[in-house]
Amino acid sequence: MQIKRDYSHPFFREPKRHRLRNSLIAALLGLLLGLAVVSRWTEVEQVLGNLSGVPMTPTPQPSALARRGAALAHNGDFEAAELLLAAAVEERPDNSAYLYELGKVQIELGDYQGALMNAEAITDRDANDARGFALRAAALTWQGNAKEAIPVGLSALELDPSFISLYATLSRAYIDEQRWGEGLDIAERGMSLDGDNAELVRAYAYALQSVGAYDEAAAHLERAIGLRPGHLPPQFELAALYLARDNAQRAIDLYDRILSLDTRNARAMLRQCLAYLQVGQAERALGFCEDAVTNAPEDAESLFHLALLYYSESRFAESLDLFQRCLENDEGRFDLSCRFRLGLSHYYTGDCASGWALLQESMAIATAGSGYEATIDNIQQGLDAILSDPACIESAAATVSFQD
Repeated sequence: MQIKRDYSHPFFREPKRHRLRNSLIAALLGLLLGLAVVSRWTEVEQVLGNLSGVPMTPTPQPSALARRGAALAHNGDFEAAELLLAAAVEERPDNSAYLYELGKVQIELGDYQGALMNAEAITDRDANDARGFALRAAALTWQGNAKEAIPVGLSALELDPSFISLYATLSRAYIDEQRWGEGLDIAERGMSLDGDNAELVRAYAYALQSVGAYDEAAAHLERAIGLRPGHLPPQFELAALYLARDNAQRAIDLYDRILSLDTRNARAMLRQCLAYLQVGQAERALGFCEDAVTNAPEDAESLFHLALLYYSESRFAESLDLFQRCLENDEGRFDLSCRFRLGLSHYYTGDCASGWALLQESMAIATAGSGYEATIDNIQQGLDAILSDPACIESAAATVSFQD
């Protein structure tokens, strides 16, 4: 027997006492949804939430996005900060404060061109806004163009002599231009205005290092870290200073701290690897270098140092692969070091022809430059080894003449 169901009513009926109220709410909802076309949606969302009894998540205002982004940046989370600040700028592209904060984060992330574009946007809006000049000077300094940054920073300082970040930027720019006295002087001027600004304290430490005041520099870097514990760059700088001063254990402790704050920081892993090598703990070093490559598989420096460790342990097949990847990802810094060792790795794994070709290329590069005397000696030893190796001589007839 077929059962006919009455679909004119829902299966789960509401109590009669709620129907009138829900009908009124439905009517109000329809009215409010119509008003949303001509009114601010965030206001309508709030009213809807009040009527339904279920709070609705409001769309964050640009000011809230910017505040949250600036807080994240202060604590060192620059990638998350950039997303929030970029969203604020998208909503309010004419807000110079948002542009400036976004530009500072872009500098931390190495996006100097983006920061320069934001600096230009600020000065386009107001040619007397010191923030545009300050952002431009900072981007130029960190980009490696300190000479151009100095007059820009000085112009900004004329507009606003109380702008503390300018003292930090100018100090660093002067030091990069080897104008040690001026770098120290302007940092000290800034410190007299605000000795609790972490950026300025860090810049002052940089100036102190430039004149050999290493203990004072370390003390100021420690202070900068205390003022801004989540900001990693001064921690890297202090650890590097410890290593340079043969205090590897303190550097190791600092890298451990960095990794506790950022467990996937490949740069800290690599530096920890090098620190352990400095104290003769090659096995522990190897683990950190392997972790660095795992977390940054295209970083030429990490690839080079891990390859070098494998090479030193005669693990030539593994070193060959890593030296090859180093060459593929290098931008010039490790080209020669990876190239000639790649040639030697080929030789030690039985590929005489590839080894010879790479060593010949390396010799041409080394002799065309300067300061490569030790490298040239190593390359020549490799070439001599191939020429005197019976296995290579036998294979030469079928491949290439090593006398070419």
